[in-house]
Amino acid sequence: MQELHLLWWALLLGLAQACPEPCDCGEKYGFQIADCAYRDLESVPPGFPANVTTLSLSANRLPGLPEGAFREVPLLQSLWLAHNEIRTVAAGALASLSHLKSLDLSHNLISDFAWSDLHNLSALQLLKMDSNELTFIPRDAFRSLRA
Repeated sequence: MQELHLLWWALLLGLAQACPEPCDCGEKYGFQIADCAYRDLESVPPGFPANVTTLSLSANRLPGLPEGAFREVPLLQSLWLAHNEIRTVAAGALASLSHLKSLDLSHNLISDFAWSDLHNLSALQLLKMDSNELTFIPRDAFRSLRA
């Protein structure tokens, strides 16, 4: 319900047409896409439309994902973060993404990951985390994900 309120306010205020300066936003195959790949970004830029369903931040220089990094895109279904320099994913960085179906964190330097955030991602179907520096995965990390 909160996601619908956010989307309604974004549309009401005309923010649905906004897009962060280094990114390209538009609609494709019925999905609202924000493409920020290959932009040399060192942080997640603010100002995404609230109705974005696909976000690509691949091939940048992101060093980490802070708490609330994707709070302004509550309807996100696909998040692509491969080929960055991500070392840490803070608790709460992904927790608000209850609609997320695909998450690609492959080819980073992740050694510290907020496993508890996965418990909120009940719609998750694809998780790519290969080619990182993980040394431990908690036994219950995937308990809330459906097979």
